[in-house]
Formats: sequence, C-alpha cells, structure tokens
Amino acid sequence: GTSCASPTAAAVFSLVNDMRLQAGKSPLGFLNPFIYANPKAFNDITTGSSDGCGLFGRGWPAAPGWDAVTGVGTPNYMKLAAAALQLA
Repeated sequence: GTSCASPTAAAVFSLVNDMRLQAGKSPLGFLNPFIYANPKAFNDITTGSSDGCGLFGRGWPAAPGWDAVTGVGTPNYMKLAAAALQLA
C-alpha cells in the first residue's frame, strides 16, 4: 500500500536527484511536470483494482495509462535516470 510505496518512490527519486547532482545539474524539484511528461519511465499497471474501502461499488480498476488506483505506475529507475539526465 501507500505506506510502502511512498517512501520507496521517494528513495528512487532521491537517487535520481543524486545522479543529477553528480552530473552538475540541479535537482528535479516539483516532480509532477516531470512525471506526467515521462509516463514511459514508469511500469504501467493495467490489471487489478482497489476495493475503494467498500464505499464505491467496484472500486477503482487499473487501466492503461493513468488510473486512480496506480497513478502512472511504478517507477523504473533506469528509465527515470535516463529521462532526468536529458533535462537541463
């Protein structure tokens, strides 16, 4: 769940920022523009669903692209690193 995924994603982006700093570049800063501009740097989750705490019928299904249960997916470090290094 979120209790594990959030710190894991934060750690991945911390490594990406460290790589940028080692390359003489600034850290990424506010991540939303970078994330939505680079959806291919994430592993798209297309199956499964969340039950919505039993409040929303069938919950939220995973689907191709952005969805309410998985967002853009799970971070792929190698693809994120490559995308981040291409930025100024």
